[in-house]
Amino acid sequence: MSPRGHVLALVAVVLLLTSSVGTVVAVPDARLTVSDAAVSPETPVVGEQVVVSVSIANSVASPDAARIDEVRLSDPVDDLDVRARTLGSLSPGDSVTVPVALTFETAGARTLSLTVLGTDEDGDRVRVERPVPIAVEDAPPLVGVAVSDAVVDSETRIQVSLSNPTTADIRNIVVSVDSFDGEALVGTASVATLPEGATEVRNLTVVPAAPGDLPLALRVNYTTASGTEKSLVTETQVQVVEFADDVQLSLRPIREDDGATTDASTLASLLGGGAAGVAFGGGGGVTDGADESTTEDVAGFEVVVTNFGSAPISDVVVETEWSNGTLPRLSIPGPIEPGASAAATVDLSEIRTAGPLSITASYRVGVASGTATTTLDYRPAVADVAVTDLDVTAEDGELRIVGNVVNRGLGEASGVVVELVEEESVAPQYPQRDYFVGRVAPSDFAPFELTGLVSEGATDVTVRTHYTVDGVEVVRDHVVELPEAEQDGGFTVGNLGNAGDLGNAGDLGAVSGSEQHAAVSRLGPATNGVGLVVFVVLLALPVATALRIRRETR
Repeated sequence: MSPRGHVLALVAVVLLLTSSVGTVVAVPDARLTVSDAAVSPETPVVGEQVVVSVSIANSVASPDAARIDEVRLSDPVDDLDVRARTLGSLSPGDSVTVPVALTFETAGARTLSLTVLGTDEDGDRVRVERPVPIAVEDAPPLVGVAVSDAVVDSETRIQVSLSNPTTADIRNIVVSVDSFDGEALVGTASVATLPEGATEVRNLTVVPAAPGDLPLALRVNYTTASGTEKSLVTETQVQVVEFADDVQLSLRPIREDDGATTDASTLASLLGGGAAGVAFGGGGGVTDGADESTTEDVAGFEVVVTNFGSAPISDVVVETEWSNGTLPRLSIPGPIEPGASAAATVDLSEIRTAGPLSITASYRVGVASGTATTTLDYRPAVADVAVTDLDVTAEDGELRIVGNVVNRGLGEASGVVVELVEEESVAPQYPQRDYFVGRVAPSDFAPFELTGLVSEGATDVTVRTHYTVDGVEVVRDHVVELPEAEQDGGFTVGNLGNAGDLGNAGDLGAVSGSEQHAAVSRLGPATNGVGLVVFVVLLALPVATALRIRRETR
């Protein structure tokens, strides 16, 4: 066979062999495996960065080392394809964890495709594929809204609670009033960073413009951990009632025993009700002239401000005025919610004169200002001394006055002295030119006697009382009418009042003004004759009875 024939025969053998065996692919010596693909956080959230940690190992039975060329994650839902390249080589028995980060744009369950590509020492390609199931949630900040009692034209607080349900920080949170029928006084609040699982509360303030069930929309802007800016809107309903400004005042006594106060409704008048209440023995009281039998000690008084309106009141300032001036102002910061009360202690010790007491409270309600006023009849705990039950006789120019000193006030009178005032027609005379009574308690009395000389034609005399209240002397005059010239004997002057004060020291002032009234029992000659007959009969009856008894004994 020629050389040419041998060549052709060899080619034919080769073709035959190749056609019978088929294509031969090289098997790589490196044996790469993916042992784990951990997702962090376990519950991914839309807009947050999610890390899939891929654990790759080169089997200990591999004869060759392997180079890791690429780790790839693909998301068919969001059409994502994320790759990590040039990751180094693994010797037999070695392993490595490769983190791959991605961010999902939509929520829902999906299966990621994980592909690991490598090359062994012979240059053969190594490829490992594995599915990674995952569920993505849409979890923006949780927003809770609480609305306080809403009133037209009144500040209404909107309490917004912001919570982070994710495992990553949420930043730059800004909550604002998106829409509302009214004015937003505080319409924006912010939180710089809200850590995972944390909750922050922010307050907004609105002023409703109309009553009814009003919709309120709040917008929350925030930035996710991956830097994505997002926004959400939450809506709620606000029940708004009509505006009502109704504030009332009362004066309440404070007891000395335990500092407890008594129900104001039984003691003092409310706004517009006039003077009402009870007079108290220790510290004065408010009264309408009713029975003054209460004698419990009072340490002081409180001005009670009660809000009967529909909106809270705040910045309350209380002013108290009386006939001689104004007391220092009192402050109650508040707020005083509808149906609630607040009090401030007022010092009434400067007021030593009975009379009207005006209390005015100015305050802020809603976006406006308001005032409330009440007037009480206040009686301070001071003595009020008068003379009464007088028996006056004037015979041959000699005057004799017998009566009682009575304390009609709420305080004790000490150092009480009664004297006959010397005038042109009146001269005090021994033995009782004046009379020292001493101490007279409230609602108590003490007897006295005065003697003097009066000239013919005198019609009245003046009885003067001196006494001390809290170290201040009070002088009062009481005018007493004399019997007529033809009268032989005495007459009674009952319930004698005050003729006026001559002078007081310090801040005591005048005590109750002037009173003068003498009820004189005037007896004519005919009445005197009848009295004489009655007197003779009364004397004769015992004698006649005795004679009769003696006659019967015989």
